[in-house]
Amino acid sequence: MTGPTREDVGAMANILKAMSGDKSGLRESAQSSNTQGGAVDLSPGPKQADIKAMENIMRNFSSATSNVAKKVSTTLNEATKKTEKGVDVGFYSVIKTEDGAYDILDSRTKDTLFEGLRMYKSAYVIVSHLNEGKKINSDEITKIISANAVFERNYYDALQYKYSYKVAKKRQDYGKMDIAEARFSRSKAEADKAKDKIYDIFEEVESKKTRI
Repeated sequence: MTGPTREDVGAMANILKAMSGDKSGLRESAQSSNTQGGAVDLSPGPKQADIKAMENIMRNFSSATSNVAKKVSTTLNEATKKTEKGVDVGFYSVIKTEDGAYDILDSRTKDTLFEGLRMYKSAYVIVSHLNEGKKINSDEITKIISANAVFERNYYDALQYKYSYKVAKKRQDYGKMDIAEARFSRSKAEADKAKDKIYDIFEEVESKKTRI
């Protein structure tokens, strides 16, 4: 945002003076234009250049006010506070469960909105969007939920195949060991890919906050 120039401020002051009956500022402005070789506007009332200068100041002031208001609103809504069970983020709480997963609660109604999320970053992104006023079925929240679902499906599959491998190894069933190992590797790779996507979404949300 470009701030008002010294000339803008002076011109606005001239208009305010003229509105209260003091035309000296406008005369000085006209004399200055004449001295500099510019065309002198002899029409009565505030000059066009003064009006444009005032418009420039008001436009910049409006833009600055809007940006500040947006930043204050976001800061208040997303103030983070640690608790015994997790963190409070704005109007919502992220609670870590005994098995290491995360639940999301509405701090105002105490309703549980999401349960058993395996990744904190998924929970954080959801809470960030909720604090922005996004609905649970919004595109932004649906996007992170979908990525999280892919991660969790492959995460739990990998755990199951890892267990199957151990059982097969104990029985010395090398054929089933090979199958379990291959399936574990595939599920783990898919889980890692989904995790990377979640991290990208998280970074995107964070970068937008820094630009406010």
